[in-house]
Amino acid sequence: MTSEQSAPDNTFTASGEENGNTLVFRSLKSIPDGSEQASYPYLITIYWSYEPAADSGMPDAATNEAQIELENALSHLDCREYGHLMLVVTGNGNKEWHWYVADVDLWMEQLNAALAEKIAYPIEIENSRQPDWSLYHNFIAAVEHS
Repeated sequence: MTSEQSAPDNTFTASGEENGNTLVFRSLKSIPDGSEQASYPYLITIYWSYEPAADSGMPDAATNEAQIELENALSHLDCREYGHLMLVVTGNGNKEWHWYVADVDLWMEQLNAALAEKIAYPIEIENSRQPDWSLYHNFIAAVEHS
């Protein structure tokens, strides 16, 4: 896995490979200032499966645009009140957004309100209790040791 700085803020990108296709990761370098891991004990993952481009495993332009629209519609949920989008993974026919949130029901209410006037996105959502943030910390450790 390789990484590079992509923005002047708390984010970075990294790339890897799965089944011969490139994976692109976008992650926060650390928990946002003013937030504590213990305050967001739930992991919510949004999955969007798509037909990958044969040569890259990435979404086509229209799918990518719709995925960006979805993420933009949810950007207001990335705050101390609701939770933090910590990791996004794209490639091999899937895009995943990994959020750590304070309250699953409240976050889902806000998601539903944000998407009420939007098209129906082909997404699946899962949640679990993960107070140790193992998905995020394991990803950061893998990047640091590559």
